[in-house]
Amino acid sequence: MSSYIIRRILLGLLTLLLITFFVYGLLRLMPGDPLLVRLEMMDPGKHMLPEDITRMREMYGLNDPWYISYFKWLGKLLHGDLGESFTQHAAVAHVIRERIGATLLLTLSSLIISYLLAIPLGLYATARNGRWDERTISVLLYMLYSLPSFVAALALQVLFAVQLHGTAFELPLFGMTGDHFNQMSFGGKFLDLFKHAVLPVACFTYGTLAYYSRFILANMQEVIRQDYIRTARAKGVGYWRILFHHAFRNTMIPLVTLIGLELPALLSGSIILEQIFGWPGMGKLFFESIRMRDYPTLMGLILMFSVLTLVGQLLADICYAFVDPRVSYE
Repeated sequence: MSSYIIRRILLGLLTLLLITFFVYGLLRLMPGDPLLVRLEMMDPGKHMLPEDITRMREMYGLNDPWYISYFKWLGKLLHGDLGESFTQHAAVAHVIRERIGATLLLTLSSLIISYLLAIPLGLYATARNGRWDERTISVLLYMLYSLPSFVAALALQVLFAVQLHGTAFELPLFGMTGDHFNQMSFGGKFLDLFKHAVLPVACFTYGTLAYYSRFILANMQEVIRQDYIRTARAKGVGYWRILFHHAFRNTMIPLVTLIGLELPALLSGSIILEQIFGWPGMGKLFFESIRMRDYPTLMGLILMFSVLTLVGQLLADICYAFVDPRVSYE
């Protein structure tokens, strides 16, 4: 397995190099200029001299062709430097670190809730296949999966922040914390954070829950039609033992693949939902960086997402050998 892992790592490094090269070129070829964006947002009473603009373009490396700038960025990256954000005047690594916690709070909570509910729902629907309760669950899951998250977010905001305003069920409209968060006790901070996170987590979770449940149900229905399942039934093995020990174990490979692909989603967040709820996470940072043409921050984010995608796929492939003894990388 070690030789397989080494080959995959080398292939991943080459893939990462190609991804960053082409994405950097696309970013630099986008319409707009980061300095012009900054000038548009400046106080109209202030004016920048042409020599100041020239100096800033040189400082940010905007006068070089994009491929020259890319190799300069790559050289800094090899020394552990992601560069400095154009807009926040801080190291890109520091800017990203500040936003990771907020996004992980949503995505980890959503992922844990999704799996805790999706696996029992999928197995229950398999056991009750064709009955009225299974059909009801399937229809509800299909409806949830079809509902756009931004529509659900706006509807929940209207319900809990407007219609239930002044009641015990009122929830904050946006933001991660309240105005006096720093002055609260530990319990008060936890409750305030919980109230602010309820609606975003709900919007993050329901679509994933519906997808995972239907995914598990579809795979289980395929597995229970196999010959070895009929053989186990003929031998008198109990139904629930067949369901858990024989059928569910053989649906683990596609499930492990799905989990591996979820790794980058843990830190990528959601641009639309974080904008709607004013949540200071990675999705909001990505949107702001695109709008402000903040190339170093964008490249730092894309690099992180690409690495997580490649690592997630590698971990999923390695886990296959543990889930299914028939898989070998020797």
